[in-house]
Amino acid sequence: MKNLKWTRIMAVAAVLAWLAAGCSRSNEAHEHEHAEGGHDHQEHKQAVAEAAGGHEHGASCSHGAEATKAEPAKAEPATGHEHGAACTGGAETPKEGAVFEIPENARRLLGLTYATAAARNVRGTVRFPGRFEVMPGARRVYSTVAPGVAEVLVRPSQRVKKGDPLFRIASPEWSRQTGAKREAAAALSLARTEAEAVRERLSRLKETGVRNAELEMALKMKEAEAARAESACQSVEGQLRSVLALCREEAGVLVFEARDGGVVERVSADSGAWLDTGFEVVSVAREDGVWFRADGVSAEMGRVRDGQAGFVEPLRGMPAVSGRTEGVVSLGWTADAAARVRPVFLTPSRTPSWAMPGNVGVLNVVVEQSAAGSVAIPRACVVPDGLRSVVFVRDEKDADAFIREEVVLGADDGEWVEVQGLAAGVSVVLDGAYELKLAAPSASASAPKKAGHFHADGQFYEDSH
Repeated sequence: MKNLKWTRIMAVAAVLAWLAAGCSRSNEAHEHEHAEGGHDHQEHKQAVAEAAGGHEHGASCSHGAEATKAEPAKAEPATGHEHGAACTGGAETPKEGAVFEIPENARRLLGLTYATAAARNVRGTVRFPGRFEVMPGARRVYSTVAPGVAEVLVRPSQRVKKGDPLFRIASPEWSRQTGAKREAAAALSLARTEAEAVRERLSRLKETGVRNAELEMALKMKEAEAARAESACQSVEGQLRSVLALCREEAGVLVFEARDGGVVERVSADSGAWLDTGFEVVSVAREDGVWFRADGVSAEMGRVRDGQAGFVEPLRGMPAVSGRTEGVVSLGWTADAAARVRPVFLTPSRTPSWAMPGNVGVLNVVVEQSAAGSVAIPRACVVPDGLRSVVFVRDEKDADAFIREEVVLGADDGEWVEVQGLAAGVSVVLDGAYELKLAAPSASASAPKKAGHFHADGQFYEDSH
């Protein structure tokens, strides 16, 4: 990476030197004829060498729109190594609409890639980071109803359907309660049987006209005993029903199932742990009960309204996550005056697989829309230059030629931006645009540039070495 950065710096320096040497050209002077307005490097080197008595690499030529035949530079008699004198003219920094050349080797070093301007509908947005949360009332918590040893069957972020088992509890207390039910049922059955036997004896005596007060008292006692047994049995059965209303029994073990489909939000126990009654083991968020919450910065909130369209995108670099979540935006009632933020919510129209409680993303609230038939380019193509925005258009007729164009930006969705000043179909520099801007400074730059020229070996020589 360090070597790549250094290579790009050197490429920018080489291109900048190329432009400073006067090798830029305007649209009106796109062609340079060496036969009419240039000079022969071999003749130039020979002339200077004869004058200086040394080795001469030659002087740079003028590449202006009205270039004349360059005359050999006069060198002072001296010994040593002289690279020649620089010529003047044609070394102006590129203006918007001007054409300048980037040699092939420099393009490779800069790593230039290109994008095509296209007619595209761009939704301008304001962006707020946030995360998915469970709506109020959309969370169901599953707790133990009897103490015992847990066996957890789900994990956080797992999607479950209605009826899927969540965890099991092996409870001695449940075993005791079921035993108490059997005992109460047996006691009730015995009390009813005994009361019925006494009732039959009294009935036979009445048929003979005999009254037995002792048996009548015994019947009342047996009926009271049966009533108490029935009450105890009902109490135990009620306790068991309350338990089975929240789970089901399977081979003496309590099994807790999901009552609604959704996403497991939290698991608070491990398998094998002893849990007391009322312990919250698993919480499940309803599938339609998740929304995205972001904190809207006050400076941007003036453009956000209830009911606006929006979408949530995952953060770049999140593994195995793709797609966006469309929905409708709503504003929270409370605001943090100290932090100057206000909650902004998006209720998804469709919940993607990655939209789970706790997952982070970026909320895009659509606040403007590009006009029909507008032209857009990737946001990375645009390079700021002071208060202006510029792009670099590749000349369709010359692979070495690039045109610096100022554009007016419109709707921006963070990836694509609407532009005015470009036609659909043109090729615009994508990767390397910033480096190209450094190599081709704005017209406002007025610093004098040194002249020189490239040799055949690709080495650039200034007017002095």
